[in-house]
This record gives sequence, structure tokens and C-alpha cells, in this order.
Amino acid sequence: MTRGDPFPIELGGGAVVRRYVMDDLDALWAVASGERERLGEWMPWVESTTSIDVQRRWLTKVVDDLDGFDGCGIFVDGELAGGVGLSSDPYGITGEIGYWVREPFEGRGFVTSASLEFTRLAFEHLGLNRVVIRAGVGNQRSRAVPERLGYVEEGLERGAGRGLGGFYDIVVYAMLAEEWRDRPQ
Repeated sequence: MTRGDPFPIELGGGAVVRRYVMDDLDALWAVASGERERLGEWMPWVESTTSIDVQRRWLTKVVDDLDGFDGCGIFVDGELAGGVGLSSDPYGITGEIGYWVREPFEGRGFVTSASLEFTRLAFEHLGLNRVVIRAGVGNQRSRAVPERLGYVEEGLERGAGRGLGGFYDIVVYAMLAEEWRDRPQ
């Protein structure tokens, strides 16, 4: 387990993960409003992000949380490409990685690379024992990320996700610290 701020994280190809700053407000709002239909199918936060003021309140909260890893963006050559976050339980046992990507940046490996680095962060920086990634059953792109990274599919949470179209089932993937240590490199 390491200490200190791990950001920024270089992903290669001009991509970096860094904490959001207040100057990212306009770019975040442009995504929430401009890709509402596409992201809103799977992301529950889209429905409640109804104005730039709502976006500002959320951003202020994550910017002020210097100990958390929920508010991070994936930037490619300085442009907001997506978001990634890691939340953990209050006991330091389990973390959950969540992510999204703008349409022009889909299929370029940025989310997989960021999720790999956040998995590393969870186990090696925070010392967690378990990391979970949840994805909608029908969201093949999202499901491919934990599958590529060697997460184990554990089961189905019926009706646990909500997007603009209503509730949907979620597939749960997880990796344990011992699996991380023992994985082929």
C-alpha cells in the first residue's frame, strides 16, 4: 500500500486521468446535456443533472473531497473524454469502480486503461480486499471492461440499475486482492 496523491495518472496516447477541478464545469455540463440520451440509457446521474447549477453542486462536492477518488476525468490531449471513479465502503474492504465515456472516444481503450489503473489504486494504494464493477446486462461495451481485466462475473442484480428508460438488470463483476496479486502480468 502506498501513500500520497496518485494523480495525474498517465494512460498513454495523450490520455491522462486527473481529479476534476472547477474549471471543468462547462465541459461536464456539455457532456451531461449533449449526450443525455446516449449516457442516460445506463447512467442514473444523467436524469438528475438538469441544469448547470446541479452540475456545479456535484462538482463542488467532489472537488472539495481531496481524500476520495469519485471525481476524476479522463482527458485526451486536454479534452474531456470520460469519467472514472472509485468509491469504497467505510471499512476499507470493498471498492466500486464506475465509468463513462463520450461517444467520440468510445472503442479506444481509455476506459479499460483507466479501470486497470483504478483497480491498481484500489489494491495497492488503498489496500482494499475487493473491487466491484457493475454494468447493465445489455451494455456490452461496459461489460467488456471488467471481462478484459480478468474480473469474475459473480451474478445478476435484478432491477438494480436505472436509466432514462427505467430500471434494468445489472451484472456484477469482482476481483479480490489475491487475484490481483496472482494475475498474469
